[in-house]
Amino acid sequence: MNFLPHLAGRVLGVPLLVERAKLETILTVIGPRVGIDTAGITTDVPLSVDRQGLTVTPNGIAIVPIHGTLAKRVGAVEAASGLTSYAAVEEMIMDAATDPAVKAILMDIDSPGGEVGGVFDLAAMIREVRQGKPVWALAADAFSAAYLLASAAERIYLPQTAGVGSVGVIAVHVDESQLDIQEGRRYTTVFAGVHKNDFSRHEPLSDDARNRLQAETDRLYGMFVQMVAANRGLTEEAVRATEAGIYFGADALAVGLADRVGTLRDVLTELSAAITPRHSINTQKEFRMETPQPVAEAVTHDHDAIRAEGRKQFQQEAQGIVDLCNELGMPQLAGGFIAKGYSLEQSRTEMDLRIGITELCSMADMPQLAESFIAKGMGFKQVRNELLSRKARAGNVEIHSQLMPGDGTRVQPTAKLDTNPVVTACRKLATQHTTMGGA
Repeated sequence: MNFLPHLAGRVLGVPLLVERAKLETILTVIGPRVGIDTAGITTDVPLSVDRQGLTVTPNGIAIVPIHGTLAKRVGAVEAASGLTSYAAVEEMIMDAATDPAVKAILMDIDSPGGEVGGVFDLAAMIREVRQGKPVWALAADAFSAAYLLASAAERIYLPQTAGVGSVGVIAVHVDESQLDIQEGRRYTTVFAGVHKNDFSRHEPLSDDARNRLQAETDRLYGMFVQMVAANRGLTEEAVRATEAGIYFGADALAVGLADRVGTLRDVLTELSAAITPRHSINTQKEFRMETPQPVAEAVTHDHDAIRAEGRKQFQQEAQGIVDLCNELGMPQLAGGFIAKGYSLEQSRTEMDLRIGITELCSMADMPQLAESFIAKGMGFKQVRNELLSRKARAGNVEIHSQLMPGDGTRVQPTAKLDTNPVVTACRKLATQHTTMGGA
C-alpha cells in the first residue's frame, strides 16, 4: 500500500507544529510523488529513529520515549518511517501515572515536532499528571510540538549540544498546476461551498484561501504561545519574542525555555534525589509548626545533606559503572545499567554473567546463541543445560575446551577439573553467589 498520498494530505496545506528542517526532509520524500521540486532542499535530519517502549528504573522512574516526527495517528508503515503517535505517548504516560510502583516520570524527547491535531490535549494531560507525580523532561532535541509537550513538565533538561524551541506554526501549499500542464493533465473540479476547493494542489492558491490559512496559522500560534507561557511561567510577550527560534544549551536557559544543561545521568540523579525524600519533606513542614526554629533548621540542614550525599553516591556509582564497562570493552552497556538503577556490584555481576555465557557458547561451538540467551535473561545453569540439550540432539553431548589434553585424549580427570574453562566459570559464579549471600 502506498501511504505517500495520505501523508501528503497531512503535511500540505495544513498548519504544522514542526521544525523547518524536518519539514524539508518530509518534502524531499513526498515531493517527487506530488510534483515538488526538491533540488534545492537539503537536510541531515534522519527519516527513521530508534524507539523503545516505556521502561521503569528500579527506583521507580518511568522513562517515556518521545522520538521522531509526531502525529495524531500512526499506522504500521508510517511508524516504520519514524512517526510516533500522540495516542501512544498518552498511553505510556497514563500507564506510568496509574502505576503505584512509579514514583516519577521522565519524558525522553528527541523530536522535531509534527502535527497539530492531538498535541494540545496531550500537553494539557501531562500538566494534570504532574499534579500527582513529578514529570520532568530531557530534551535531546525538542522542537515545536515536541517542545510544547516538554513545556508541560516541571523541569526541562537538555544536553549542551541539544536544542529546544521553534515555538511557531508553519503551513505549506504546493501548486502543481504548471506541472499538470507540462504532463498534459487538466483537472476540472466540481464542488459546492465557496471554500470547498480552496487548497487544491491543481490550482494556484487564491488570496482568500491564503488569508484563511494564515488566519488559522495565527490562531494556532496564539494557542501555542499561551500554553508555553503558562507552562513555563513566562509572559506571552517573552515567548513571542523568541520568534520561533531554536536555542541550544545555555542559551535555552537564558530565554526561559529550559531549566538546566545536563545529561541523562544528571537528570536521573536529580530526579532520584527529588522523589526519595518527597514524603519526608511534607512531614518536616508539619513538624516545623510545632518545633522551635533551631531544631527545624537542623532537620532541614540534615535533609539537604542527605540529598547531597545521595547524589554524590549515585554519581560515584555511575562513574564506576562507566569505567567497568569501558574496561571490559562493552561501553555501550553502561547507559542501560545506569538507567535501570543498577549498583556497581549488580553491574559487575551482570557483566560477569554475560562474559560467562559468551565463553560457554563459544566453547560449545554455538557463539551465535549468546546474545539471545542474554536477552532472555537466562542464567549460567540454564544456558549450560540448553547447550547440552542442543548438543545431545546434534549427536555430541560434550561441551569441551578448545585446548586438547596432553596425551591426545579427552578423558583426563585432573586436567578436566583444574583447567576446564567451564568448570572455572562455574566456580567463579558460585563464589560470587556465596559472596552476595546466595542471591
